[in-house]
Amino acid sequence: MEVIFSNRAYLAIITETSEKVKVETGGVFLGCYENGFWYVVETLDPGPKSIFRPTYFEYDRAYTEHLINKVARLYHSKLTLIGLWHRHPGSFDQFSSTDDGTNSEYARLSPNGAVSVLVNIDPKFRITPYHVGSPLKYSRIRYKVGDDLIPEHIMRLKSPDVALEYVNNYSNRAYRDRGSRATSVDFVRLLEGIRHKFEPVPYEVTKEDLFPNNGKHKDFLIDSLLEDIDHLSNDRGLSLNIEHSDPFLCLSHKGADGTIAKVYFVYIASRRQITFSYDEDRFLYEAGLIRGLLMDFVPSDTAFKKGFMRMLGLGKNSQE
Repeated sequence: MEVIFSNRAYLAIITETSEKVKVETGGVFLGCYENGFWYVVETLDPGPKSIFRPTYFEYDRAYTEHLINKVARLYHSKLTLIGLWHRHPGSFDQFSSTDDGTNSEYARLSPNGAVSVLVNIDPKFRITPYHVGSPLKYSRIRYKVGDDLIPEHIMRLKSPDVALEYVNNYSNRAYRDRGSRATSVDFVRLLEGIRHKFEPVPYEVTKEDLFPNNGKHKDFLIDSLLEDIDHLSNDRGLSLNIEHSDPFLCLSHKGADGTIAKVYFVYIASRRQITFSYDEDRFLYEAGLIRGLLMDFVPSDTAFKKGFMRMLGLGKNSQE
């Protein structure tokens, strides 16, 4: 097992350390795990509301969660939160009990665990990477730095042309009479399709997971849902109603028969995951999930996709 840092990610650690050389600081890693390698593509700063002290550091979590979502959208591959780093005073390159709690939380986010890196200046800059397993277990691992060591498909940015086409199409739609467009997707069938395609979350969500909620996650929830809300509203013609009742964000739609379908989204802070519930089932959610189901076609899965699209009322024979 080995950690590979992009030039940019490694430089970001050094730069953040130099800017706050008198206090502890840190950041989070955006990347992926493939074939025994942890690829750190981006190192994101800890946020303006972080706590920086000579012997203590605390992340601005609402900020980092927002930034992870934003930066990940720039890349062609599916990059996720894979770990974190922070500086320790002097030569202390072991984790504290407070670190144990934070590292355990990150390791639970993926079956592959997480990467946690300690930075020391004693007297020169050095880093010590660890793999963190769940349940909590530390293994010191090697690291390398270099863009040439990371597969091209992981480093590849999305094409600006795709984003420009989306922006221009959206602009053109603004001048159309939206009232003349018929709804092209049935919300209830969409939710039923999701329920049959995905497995419910494998854990119980308790009241302690949901309350108290500090309110900071409302913007994060909305930001994560914007892509799907826009696609359903502007591309598919659904008139969605959006309500927020802390800690839930509810999307609802009234069908032609008067039936109202509701789906509730919530941020699970202890797991750093968004889930949504429909009827009595709860599923994991990530930004663009619904749009991806409707737009992404895999040739090897053509039969399933065609059936799924017909079920949503989007197939060629859906009106027959």
